[in-house]
Amino acid sequence: MWVISVDSTDDLQRMREKMHLTFSNLMDPDAATIKRYGILNERQGKIPHPTTLVIDREGIIRFLEVDENFKVRPANEKLIAALEEIAGS
Repeated sequence: MWVISVDSTDDLQRMREKMHLTFSNLMDPDAATIKRYGILNERQGKIPHPTTLVIDREGIIRFLEVDENFKVRPANEKLIAALEEIAGS
């Protein structure tokens, strides 16, 4: 699991410590990856829309959910189902 972020390294480190996160952060200061996935929030500058992806080992996107509201996240059941589908294939 990764987080792709335009935030500074220091900001991400503080967030990781505060939330006890253990997954990797991919730094995207110019939002190049965010733009490539087409999830840039044009109204907010270089901030992405909150997006959750499940990508299999072949690079195929098996689950994608993009939200306008940063407080909205997909239900755990949806993610578990997507991961189980990959594990079963």
